[in-house]
Amino acid sequence: MEQIESSVIANHTDVDYLLRLSVDGVVQAASGNIAEVLGWDLPRAAEEGIFAVIGDEAQRAALRALWRQLHEKGSARGTVQLSSRSGLVWLDIAAKRVRGNAGNEQVVHVSARDVTDDMAATSQLTASEREWRVAFEHSPIGGALLEPDGSVLLANDALCTMLGWRHHELSSMRLSDLLVADSAFAWQQWWARLVDGSHAGQVFDHRLSTSDGRLLWSRLSAAAVPSPGSTGRVMLQVQDITERRDAELQLANRALHDGLTELPNRFLTRQWLASALEENEGQRVGVLYCDLDRFKIVNDSLGHAAGDQLLSQVAARLRALLRPEDLVGRVGGDEFVMILEGVHGAGELADVAARVAEALDRPFDLGDHLHAMTLSIGGALGAHPHTTDELLMRADMALLRAKRLGRARFELYDPSVDHVATREDLQLEDDLRLSVASGELRAYYQPIVSLSDHSVAGHEALLRWQHPEHGLLPPAHFLELAESSGLIRPLGWWILTQACRDAAAGRHGLGSSPSWVAVNASPSQLARPGMANDVTRALVESGLRPERLHLEITETALITAGTTLLRELRQLTEMGVRIALDDFGTGYSSLSLLRQFPVDVVKIDRSFIEPLLTDRTAHAIVKAVLGMCRDMGLRTVAEGIEREDQRDVLLGLGCSHGQGYLFGHPRPLRVPVPLVPAIRSARSQHKEALA
Repeated sequence: MEQIESSVIANHTDVDYLLRLSVDGVVQAASGNIAEVLGWDLPRAAEEGIFAVIGDEAQRAALRALWRQLHEKGSARGTVQLSSRSGLVWLDIAAKRVRGNAGNEQVVHVSARDVTDDMAATSQLTASEREWRVAFEHSPIGGALLEPDGSVLLANDALCTMLGWRHHELSSMRLSDLLVADSAFAWQQWWARLVDGSHAGQVFDHRLSTSDGRLLWSRLSAAAVPSPGSTGRVMLQVQDITERRDAELQLANRALHDGLTELPNRFLTRQWLASALEENEGQRVGVLYCDLDRFKIVNDSLGHAAGDQLLSQVAARLRALLRPEDLVGRVGGDEFVMILEGVHGAGELADVAARVAEALDRPFDLGDHLHAMTLSIGGALGAHPHTTDELLMRADMALLRAKRLGRARFELYDPSVDHVATREDLQLEDDLRLSVASGELRAYYQPIVSLSDHSVAGHEALLRWQHPEHGLLPPAHFLELAESSGLIRPLGWWILTQACRDAAAGRHGLGSSPSWVAVNASPSQLARPGMANDVTRALVESGLRPERLHLEITETALITAGTTLLRELRQLTEMGVRIALDDFGTGYSSLSLLRQFPVDVVKIDRSFIEPLLTDRTAHAIVKAVLGMCRDMGLRTVAEGIEREDQRDVLLGLGCSHGQGYLFGHPRPLRVPVPLVPAIRSARSQHKEALA
């Protein structure tokens, strides 16, 4: 039988074997190694035909199917499995009838390529696709495979359940059909970048509509699926983040509003006033600074619950007086600020103040009894380029004058009078300047405990002033004066160094390792360069290890922080000092602060702890904050814990530490425990001597 030379095969680089057959299947010529590889008896194939040397019936059937196709169409192509000396092989076979050399005789040319490895890879890929399909369909996370135009090709059960649509309903939709209108534009922008391959993956938060009309905040994670020769499809994962988003929005709202009255807080009030001055250029803006007269008597005699009830009712009456463009905010314990746009003159501002006083003239229902309340009001008028600070300061100065003149009255800012500080203010400032040198400052300590076993993990150092005439004063009585007079830095330095010395010396249990001591840093301290040097100096002079010092900083202080403070905080954390974010949730942009600054500890403000068991919103916010801190590896301290049920809920939510009256009130240093037996022994000896 004629052999087909290897040079012929070399001209067919995409084949391994060549055959020439007669139209009835008799082998006329073959490449040299086909018999060796496939184990064929070529002489027999030359006499009886190719089907005679194929022993397996299934293999003969596959070849006969190709043979029928050849006779019907003149050519045939297919992949068949044949036996070889080394086992089964897959051959990609192409056959074609052509005119032979001898006249009109037709022959069949057959080429074959060994595709065994390709078939094995295809088989593995098919298995992988099946595994992927099972994983996709049973994934607890919503998923969809999308065409380049956004139409849904596949959707899993989790996505159908989440959105309330059936599989066939989703398959007839595009993703744009599910997006809320205000999300569609942003979606179109990044979808185009996905399908054209310029971005391999995108993550965005969008609102999706469900079958029953509800709106779900969803996190969409999309990745382009490569598809050679065409625009790729997109794999989409959808997570329902509605609860988390609502908690974040609630947290942001709480950061800008007073938790009790739901009025704008100091920060939002200041921002509103700044905007009003900028947007009403050429028109005057009026500010009324209001203070409830003798509110402390209500708190002390009727209790804090009655005081809170009174504040809420006052807020409601003030809010009812406003036009849509005006604002009233709660900026302090019993202080409210009203911002009035487009005020024509002092007379109009006085008229509004009179209406405010009249609205509060009716008694307030505090449950068991009615209570009358009066209001002192200071007013100021300003326009651009007056600043927020100038206008608020003027209204506050007018308010102080209203109080000095007998309360329950309105006074308008008068530059000829209100620029002079009162004699009492000056005297108190002079006393405060002497407090450090006179030894009148005191350090009080409140324990911070592990919620799991009540072991003391640290203490917070709190400043007190033992005034020679007014007695022991808490910070609320003098910190504002210290800030405005520039005395806050020496006061801050005193409490920092005293706390470090007490902790290093082991006083009041502060030295029991690994307990820490926490010291508050005021916004004024942080605003001035050199804070890191002060802390370093205090640590060196006291000998306290840096990791035992926690520096507590409020959100408000961090908001206005610049690059200098950020650099100094990082310098301190590199030394080992811990940074604690104090009163978390009462400032602004809380979540961004955790990413931007080197925070180690988050202290959840007491305003979230008090309603924890009765307010679903507070509970959801605390739960979200604790979960977020746990994921970020941050230690958490809940402030203001007064009851065991609060502690139990916080412990169940994953809060590690707590602080509050349940564990201990702020106290001054006590005599160290090791000295107690010695004192008792001295007393005993003294009694024996007298006997």
